[in-house]
Amino acid sequence: MSGRPPNLGLLGSKRYLVGMDSVTGQSKAEYIEIDHPWISNDLMPLYRWTFPSEATDEALMACFQAREDWARRAHYPIAWVVDLSQITKAPATQRRRLAEHLERFEAFSARWNAGSALVVPNAWLRGLATAVFWVSPPKFPTEFFSKPVEAERWAKRRLAAKRAE
Repeated sequence: MSGRPPNLGLLGSKRYLVGMDSVTGQSKAEYIEIDHPWISNDLMPLYRWTFPSEATDEALMACFQAREDWARRAHYPIAWVVDLSQITKAPATQRRRLAEHLERFEAFSARWNAGSALVVPNAWLRGLATAVFWVSPPKFPTEFFSKPVEAERWAKRRLAAKRAE
């Protein structure tokens, strides 16, 4: 048994107050952490999702479940930096599961996702991302970048524009 507490789903997620209505005293919005080791919450509402070089089907599905649980409660503009640069192996079954996850995530993304910046520093990774998007085309802005800093800069601009709407 690992030293981690059991998965409590949404009960264990952290929430961050980001504004108060001066009249009612109620929060205008909250940022909610995604409880998964592949996702960094450091720049919320910009989230960084870094894939490992290889993943088991179970680990991949756990990540998808964490995102889907979070999306049921996160009702604010967000952006993603999705770093695929470490991936060395992505079987067709896992690519299909990712496409299925993106389809389940589609309503959330269409409403709240200002943009997803994908870090794909080589042709093989660009092809991998293109194949997933061919199965499940995104309904939000998406751009490929070779460097994480460029991806983050673009995602921040997209998020600022969405928040200004």
